[in-house]
Amino acid sequence: MFLTRDGRVYTCGSNVHGQLGHGDTMDRPTPTCVELLAFLCTVVQIAAGPSYALSVALDGSLYTFGSGSNFCLGHGEQLNEFHPREIQSFKRKGIHLLRVSAGDEHVVALDSNGYVSNHHRRIEFLFPHVLAGPLVAFICSYRFSICYVSHWSKQY
Repeated sequence: MFLTRDGRVYTCGSNVHGQLGHGDTMDRPTPTCVELLAFLCTVVQIAAGPSYALSVALDGSLYTFGSGSNFCLGHGEQLNEFHPREIQSFKRKGIHLLRVSAGDEHVVALDSNGYVSNHHRRIEFLFPHVLAGPLVAFICSYRFSICYVSHWSKQY
């Protein structure tokens, strides 16, 4: 998965679950522009799990496609999406996303209010609350997520 300076997303490789976003399950040996995404929005950040993909748009919306296993696409169902599909619950709640990270079957997202969310629930440590300083980095891995926050001389 590649993001160009002008906000276009290109994908290539295996496409068993529609994770390339072209509306089919044909593999692509070379990078190919995800045309529907280019038509819908300007993408500012991307992330990919093993069989799904995420694209954050300039307006803060999130588009997902590929395997819906474990509800990782965020649409409330475990169906595969072969085209980019916007997560409507963020829009309805007025949530403006800035960044996302993809694990094996889960997603972590940072919104413009400083909240980190996983499957539409705000997370941090064990209970939801605003981060205690500027978020430096966060990453999803196999089945866990790590957030690194810097606040003056303290790191969390």
